[in-house]
Amino acid sequence: MIQLTSISKTFGNVTALSGVTLTAADGSVHGILGENGAGKSTLMRILFGLEQADSGTVAIGPAENGKARAPRSAQAATALGVGMVHQHFALVPTATVIEACVLGAGRGLGRLDRPAWRARIAAMATMLQWQVDPDARIATLGVGQQQRVEIIKALLMAGTDVAGGGTLILDEPTAVLTPQEVDELLPALRRLAAAGTTVLFISHKLHEVERVCDELTILRHGRVVHQGPAAALSREQMAELMVGSKVSLPRVEPRTRSAKAPAVLEVDGLTLPPVAGSSRAPLSGVSFRVEREEIVAIAGVDGNGQAPLVRCVLGLDPHPAVVTPGLAVDQRLAGDARLGVIPDDRQHEALVMSLSIAENLLLKDHRRWPFSWHGWLRFAAWRAHAGELMARFSVRGAGPTATVAALSGGNQQKVVIARELQHQPGLIIAVNPTRGLDVAASAEVMTRLLAARAGGAGVLLVHHDLDELLAVADRVLVLFDGRLSDSGWPQCTREHIGRLMLGVA
Repeated sequence: MIQLTSISKTFGNVTALSGVTLTAADGSVHGILGENGAGKSTLMRILFGLEQADSGTVAIGPAENGKARAPRSAQAATALGVGMVHQHFALVPTATVIEACVLGAGRGLGRLDRPAWRARIAAMATMLQWQVDPDARIATLGVGQQQRVEIIKALLMAGTDVAGGGTLILDEPTAVLTPQEVDELLPALRRLAAAGTTVLFISHKLHEVERVCDELTILRHGRVVHQGPAAALSREQMAELMVGSKVSLPRVEPRTRSAKAPAVLEVDGLTLPPVAGSSRAPLSGVSFRVEREEIVAIAGVDGNGQAPLVRCVLGLDPHPAVVTPGLAVDQRLAGDARLGVIPDDRQHEALVMSLSIAENLLLKDHRRWPFSWHGWLRFAAWRAHAGELMARFSVRGAGPTATVAALSGGNQQKVVIARELQHQPGLIIAVNPTRGLDVAASAEVMTRLLAARAGGAGVLLVHHDLDELLAVADRVLVLFDGRLSDSGWPQCTREHIGRLMLGVA
């Protein structure tokens, strides 16, 4: 179904792809692995017509009149039966689910047959075993629900129905899904493949790759280092091929404390009133504290109060129940160097995509010496410091003056982490900090959080990946339906925490 031959692509002095060849058969799930910046997304953007290769050929499906069918645009790729779910959402917040799918299919919104589209969306959601309201507005949906809409939209764009067919490109589709949602998605992909749909599956989660993929192509530094059956490799072998060396997540022995240490964050009885149209309080009686030299993790299925809790802690929605000793609310809002924030959505909440890497790295420091003098910005100092941070935090890019939008998602996350941790803040708020990162980058992020903890920082880690969370947490709290409970970790099992996440006492 898919044949990419000797694909090469450069961006300035950066080689994204070098002689990459990939073949994916009808009715298969083909995994594409590699560390951040290995060229996975660029390769798929070329297949989808969003980028043009410098050299090499693209062929989709059987040849017509002796010529390969190669897309020169996303519209042409869609006409050839290819749909793509990008790592970052491409949804209009004010649109309904129906309107989002119609726009994705290249149709106008005039004379819209809503009953027919409602039926198509409902049929696709039923096959995927999802609950999706076709008339809901995108802005009212949680992150996980928006990802569901993206997948349904991509399938409909490709002309795929419940009978299968076409090609579906998934770029980190499970990065924002809960374990339960992943357990619903992966079998649905197998059903799509059984019906004849070719699925190209980019993921950093190797246990998911093991479960769903038939074949693998592994990239490193823009080159193919392995192709073959997925069942032939263990997770450890996959990770080693991706990175070029053995890698594993850091693990920490939780600290036992004989007495309370100084608190860097205290939340006492945080309760928020129900939002309009709902009878349920987003948060009810939430109390906890984060002390110096500890990582307090909050586990839970998305949509159980994590977002309003983080907003209150950061001072975006100030509340008297939240106290950060030594750090006033206006300092939290201003981005004080004593507070490090790694938000859930790097592109909308942490970075200014149109600015350079250097400008994004210096957003907290642009008024400080040596980066500013009597109000005059010293750009040479900016570039020099940004270059040092890029080297120190392993940010791969063309240089400090390149736009941050030109970086891969993983390297964008490294820019955020470099800016937020460079000053060794006393309090760190990290929300899904490894979202979209490969196994090596994830390990590096967790290692840096552990280093900050060892240096005296208190860390509040709100994370959807339970395995990563348990690897570094001193204490684990569980948020369900706006209420917080102490799991008793480390004197409890992973299964006990999972039951608390589902609301089972």
